Amino acid sequence: MKFARHVLVLALPVALMAGCTSAPEAPKEEPKAAAPAASATTTSTPRVFFIEPKDGATVKSPVHLKFGIENYQLSPVPAGEVTEARPGMGHHHVGIDQDCLAPGTVIVKGTPSWVHFGDGKSEIDTVLTPGPHKLSLQLGDDKHTTQTGLCETIHITVEP
Repeated sequence: MKFARHVLVLALPVALMAGCTSAPEAPKEEPKAAAPAASATTTSTPRVFFIEPKDGATVKSPVHLKFGIENYQLSPVPAGEVTEARPGMGHHHVGIDQDCLAPGTVIVKGTPSWVHFGDGKSEIDTVLTPGPHKLSLQLGDDKHTTQTGLCETIHITVEP
């Protein structure tokens, strides 16, 4: 009887393996969600926004600023002289204690009130004095010209 049990125990895996050697069934395709139409992306409203800090936050200096962008391409300014801005591309600028600039305004480089991110980066640690501050995140094109609707302002308080 012991022998018969062992045969049964050994026969079961062999039977299971035999079932695995038959031709595999064709894989069943899962229904796929329709890809969004290209026009859906192009018709979405572009925007820039602060990821960190949030509006109304109380923070310590140096303050970590992190920016987001949607439906627009973040890109460093090309090297050399820029004669024409590339459409749909831009880079961040942060105004410290500044309001958003009107669309079509050139953001002046070299002023302490505007930090340029011509390298295409989207975060920085910056030292701010204690107290309330207004931060405006504004997108500029390759020529640092502001774009319609691509600015957000938040208010933060820096702890002493």
